[in-house]
Amino acid sequence: MTILRDVFRYRALVGNLVLKDLKLKYRDSLLGVLWSLLNPLLTLAVYSFAFHTILRVQMEGYASFLLVSLLPWSFFSNSLLASTGSILQNAHLIRKVYFPREVLPIATVLFWFAQLLLAFAVFLPFLLVTSSLHLRWTFLLSAPLLLLHVAFTVGLALALSALTPGFRDVAHLTEVALLLLFWVTPIVYPVTMAPAWLQPVLKANPLSAFAIAYQDVLFFRRVPDVTVVVSVLLSPLLSLLLGLAVFRSHSPSFAERV
Repeated sequence: MTILRDVFRYRALVGNLVLKDLKLKYRDSLLGVLWSLLNPLLTLAVYSFAFHTILRVQMEGYASFLLVSLLPWSFFSNSLLASTGSILQNAHLIRKVYFPREVLPIATVLFWFAQLLLAFAVFLPFLLVTSSLHLRWTFLLSAPLLLLHVAFTVGLALALSALTPGFRDVAHLTEVALLLLFWVTPIVYPVTMAPAWLQPVLKANPLSAFAIAYQDVLFFRRVPDVTVVVSVLLSPLLSLLLGLAVFRSHSPSFAERV
């Protein structure tokens, strides 16, 4: 695909953009990159207390279940929120230098993906040691799952980043939509808690399918069912096709709108 060729050709620019975001995020911060670990840890503690202790969700290893669900969701939601400003915040580059504009939202997604990998690298070994989780071959499925999730997120990020310069409310609408989608996606609860008639719908929904796939592969240590597998395989392709179509139809007017 052209997008892969462009990203590889301009990989130095993508790398510099990711490093720039890392430096800006933690500039003058005492704890620096540790905030990337403290944030999900505090979120995990709050949700675990609310749902397991107060609402009494009955599930052994609920904190581990939450962890493998919340970390990918945080990557997805933060990537989309940040992508809405990826074109506007790089207006100086767009006006002065030629490069494929697609690398801007892609670099944003990769920045948050780096945060996800760091969190997984720290928390998953800890959980394997302190909980009843044990490595199984299904853990290997997490690698292609992560790549598919990145591709799915990149497609949506391309669309949102392209729409925002012409319609600034996209950023606010995205924030509200993500909040609503969080609660209708089986992240803090297993899909089996949903009514039986609703479960097939949830499994076909890409957002739910990715959440369920992470839970199956990393927590339940099993292969996701066919509906979930089909959804996580097809949705990245559809997302990329849609995102590229929207982005390329709006990109000629970026210089005028930013």
